[in-house]
Amino acid sequence: MRIIGRIADGATEIKARLILLKGMENSVVAEDLVLIKNGGEDKPVNQILGVLREGLGKNEFLSYTSYRPEVAYLRHGGEPSGVREVYSFAIETIGVITDEGIEPNRTIIQPRSPVYLLEDKDNPLEWVARGHEVIWSDAYVEGHPSWKVPFDKTFLPYHVGVYGSTGCGKSWFTRYILIPLYRRAGYKVLVLDWSGTDYAPLLEDDKVIRLSEVALDEESILSYFQDKTFGFGRNDVIRDCFDEFLEGWTAKVKEAYTDSENPAEHLFHKLKSHVESAISSIERKDSRAAAQRAYRRIFRRLKPSDLYPVMGVITIEELFEELKRKGILAIDMGGALTEAKLGFFLALSKHLYSLMETGMNLGVALIIDEAPQYAPWDARGIQAETCEMIKNLAALGRKRMLNLTLIAQGIKGEIGVNAAVRRNLNTHFFGRIHPLDASGEGGASEWLSPYGISASHLLQLKPGRFYFAGAMNPSPVPLLITYSPPGR
Repeated sequence: MRIIGRIADGATEIKARLILLKGMENSVVAEDLVLIKNGGEDKPVNQILGVLREGLGKNEFLSYTSYRPEVAYLRHGGEPSGVREVYSFAIETIGVITDEGIEPNRTIIQPRSPVYLLEDKDNPLEWVARGHEVIWSDAYVEGHPSWKVPFDKTFLPYHVGVYGSTGCGKSWFTRYILIPLYRRAGYKVLVLDWSGTDYAPLLEDDKVIRLSEVALDEESILSYFQDKTFGFGRNDVIRDCFDEFLEGWTAKVKEAYTDSENPAEHLFHKLKSHVESAISSIERKDSRAAAQRAYRRIFRRLKPSDLYPVMGVITIEELFEELKRKGILAIDMGGALTEAKLGFFLALSKHLYSLMETGMNLGVALIIDEAPQYAPWDARGIQAETCEMIKNLAALGRKRMLNLTLIAQGIKGEIGVNAAVRRNLNTHFFGRIHPLDASGEGGASEWLSPYGISASHLLQLKPGRFYFAGAMNPSPVPLLITYSPPGR
């Protein structure tokens, strides 16, 4: 390490300002990690690890708010003097370095204390990891590929959020950093690939299951039909007819695949006949007429092709057993209707929740791509059910080794995750944010500005860069990390 400057006045126990030595402004940059020898090089009170943020350059001769001779000289093309230029950075203290690891600093950081820039061979993350049960990831601190980032294994089931606008590298980061990390921790990984294009193509064919192959539970299928038929035409008789027909649904689906060349059309006609027969048996004329009107509205909208998304034959139990055998699976949801995707999620969630209620430790990481589709900010209908189920899974999952990893383009509002769900996420990765997240309650600025990270900086992050914050980060201060995808 090499000395780059000294502490300025006004330092506290957690905040300080570094004045750079002459020429250091050309090589020292924000997010560099530094070491403060508090009190002097020879007999320091302690050694404090910190990160540089909020750079500032000052030249009192060049104040744009007042008229000075140097400003006039500049206006006429001259080059003003730089003898009074001062360059500085804010230092966010990570903590005091001890034999047990990083501890909070309680002593005042003394002005004039020397500050050293940590170089590749110094690897400060070894200090950060002390005292924690860590797993070393393939991500590294920006600018230092040899400084691999440790994750605290203890907090893996405390749930994760990955946020960033389109193209910032969320899917690649999840695929090449988080999934291998979860596997090294002994977790099985189940990926819900909403579009079928982000994860499924990167896995072997035997580790990808299409949503249309999965059998949903009858309650989820009923919710699916409820959405497809506008609440069964608001007629309780027809709702009961659908409910009755769905009893033993998987067996009926298998029979249709065996007996017919067009199983969806075969099932559709049986369903239609069942409803029609039930309506004709209604004794009261006015009730029968109301049911017939609802019947016509429903079957003008419902088509045989609408049945395919719920005609899978692989049960959720078989899916879970397949996950245990292979360690990682992706559910390709591409091409399926939104109601079918959410219906599947409900069926899967209920199964996982029932297993946890029996006392089973799952050891599963459930990666939910496009999380706002399951838990939007104003959840209604079937989305209200999926949102509530995510909250229930998160609460019980902390004790039963279930990790939820939610991926979203934004943090709040229409592009973000429901606030009640977001409160259950304790580790966060912030990539390049959407402008909607740049300000206001719950946005990225509110999360990171206490650590000296501005919204304008987050808006300009390069793809593949993320601020790592929260429980799984052994550093109490968010760090800027990145990664190198294979073959790039």
